[in-house]
Amino acid sequence: MSHYDYVKNFLTENESNYLYNRLLKETPWTQVKYYKPERGYVITPRLTHAYGFHQDHFYPLKFSNGAMYLPKKIPKWLTELLSVVQDYTQETYNFILLAQYRDEKDSITFHSDDERFLGYNPTIASITVGQTRPFLLKNKTTNHIDHFDLSHGDLLVMKNNCQRDYMHSVPKQKQPLKPRISLTFRKALNEAGSKNYYKYNTTDPYSS
Repeated sequence: MSHYDYVKNFLTENESNYLYNRLLKETPWTQVKYYKPERGYVITPRLTHAYGFHQDHFYPLKFSNGAMYLPKKIPKWLTELLSVVQDYTQETYNFILLAQYRDEKDSITFHSDDERFLGYNPTIASITVGQTRPFLLKNKTTNHIDHFDLSHGDLLVMKNNCQRDYMHSVPKQKQPLKPRISLTFRKALNEAGSKNYYKYNTTDPYSS
């Protein structure tokens, strides 16, 4: 049983160029800052955004501190890509999370997307456009690392036991790099998932 599926050139060069240029220009990118008691304020070393909701009926997400977030529907121009990814993986997704790694300094440390709101053994599909960047999958027990150089138009699907038994990261690099954008397709099962994705990927709250 494989924990991933890696497809080189899942998108054509023209498709990848179109996606990269439009996302780079039209996405309301934000660098999220949030507070954790054990760490203080954390500033994410990348730019992010989120589209989607855990159900078809959209409503404002209310937080205990009075903040509210307005969910955003997946743009129509991305729904065809969503359908293509769903057809390939034979899964359904209700969220697209976007991340822009602006240069070699942007990164994300080892972690697992094993939150309860994703269910048991979730499938998460990721498309890369722009700069090639290393992507690492690390076995939690053996520390063995699968190394991928994700390039313009590549698809990586983390599935089966991947989130339970592995961690993944996009490490910092030493040489100068241009931006890389990732689109991750996920299925949130409940409101907790929607709250998490908007809180940690956007800075669009308004006061109640």
